Amino acid sequence: MRQHILDNPISYYAIFSSVRYLPTRLCHWLGKLVALIVYAFSRKDRDGLASNLSLALRRPPADPFIRKTIRQIFKNYGHYMVDFFLMPQLPPHKIRRFFAEFKGEEILQSALANGKGVILLTAHLGNWEFGSMFLRFRNYPLNVVALAHNTYSTNALINRLRANKAVNVIEVDRSSFSGIEILSCLRNNEIVAMIGDRDFFGSGRPIDFFGKKVSFPVGPVVLAMKSGAALIPAFVLRQSDGRYFGVLEEAVPFLLEGDRDDVIEKNLGKTARVFEKYIRSYPDQWYCPHPITGRTP
Repeated sequence: MRQHILDNPISYYAIFSSVRYLPTRLCHWLGKLVALIVYAFSRKDRDGLASNLSLALRRPPADPFIRKTIRQIFKNYGHYMVDFFLMPQLPPHKIRRFFAEFKGEEILQSALANGKGVILLTAHLGNWEFGSMFLRFRNYPLNVVALAHNTYSTNALINRLRANKAVNVIEVDRSSFSGIEILSCLRNNEIVAMIGDRDFFGSGRPIDFFGKKVSFPVGPVVLAMKSGAALIPAFVLRQSDGRYFGVLEEAVPFLLEGDRDDVIEKNLGKTARVFEKYIRSYPDQWYCPHPITGRTP
């Protein structure tokens, strides 16, 4: 199960209730305030972020820019949490005000025209949950692959909010059943959104990531190779005006011939290069407090 600094039922239900009754600006202010309080008491998370940002930005962990970026990460996450719980409770015309442009939609349309489905692969960067809103506004069939949260009540709330956005949630575990469901969606020429920058189950492959060997999950790449689906890197990022924009990269050009393990590793490396580019461009929206150098087998 996944864990992060606010992943508990009390925090989630408090935010869910607050955004329903309080003005949005006040909620954003409170979200950032709570995030800064968490920042002050979360040394382990600060140290993990410093280690990761040091690798990504090639600066010492104690560099003033690194420390400033870490503080902004917490503030951005507080803002994101408020929006995540607020938007599903709003009518569609109000939700649209939160979004700016959607770059690269023609890439998605071209991939779907091949009839083999699409895997949208993202990282713990920006506001990945909001990608579903961009797509559902345009009536794309969407499935989201998600890991269960720490408690049943938290998981039920999060999945209820996702369902409100007309998204089919596929919960993954160590069994093969989720993979079967994902392949079924792809064969129906649907979109499957996945996060591919963290190996939660310890079954990934070590690849070069910011100059270190880091274990990446092989599932997205293997499923794309097996199904023939296009694997498109996708991100939702927040602008300086507070609105969100979506961006799709060109489908990753996969190698398909050669030793299977070698091909998988090389294809994983291609996805990692895209992640590196966006993380370096938006370091204050990279929500990864777990040291990536500790994610090798």
